[in-house]
Amino acid sequence: MTSNTLNINRADIDTDATEQFKAQAKRLRKALAARDVSISHASSLELLAQSHGYRDWNTAIAMARRNIPTNVADLGIGKRFAGSYLGHAVTGLIRSVTATPVGGVFRVEVHLDEPVDVVESKRFSGYRQRIASRINENCEPVLTNGRSGPGLSIDLLLRDADSV
Repeated sequence: MTSNTLNINRADIDTDATEQFKAQAKRLRKALAARDVSISHASSLELLAQSHGYRDWNTAIAMARRNIPTNVADLGIGKRFAGSYLGHAVTGLIRSVTATPVGGVFRVEVHLDEPVDVVESKRFSGYRQRIASRINENCEPVLTNGRSGPGLSIDLLLRDADSV
């Protein structure tokens, strides 16, 4: 299988997460002040970034600007994404995300913008456009048992305004 080339414009990337982080940092600072804990604005930004699992504020903002889903909770029905499926670069629409009985494994259903050939044969093709796959909490492809494996990875969220 060969990878397709994706052309994603910078304008297609949703950067609202940066503003959400700033608003959260402001609320954090206000909540701490109500408990007689005074911190600077810069400190509240750093604490917020660390609470989201980032090393520091600059790392959190860089990731937000890239709009990379860092957790399955970032995904949602109707959100557009870019990623890969069995070696093919893909874009599409998330149709559903559900937890499975295996902890940390989620079933995601997507509708791809363009069908992909999932067969490695010169004699015939098998195109798929609606895909159900398993991902872990970090949006990486896994097998049913939760071990790393082939499948769909969701690498970037695109603007909702570009929805089909």
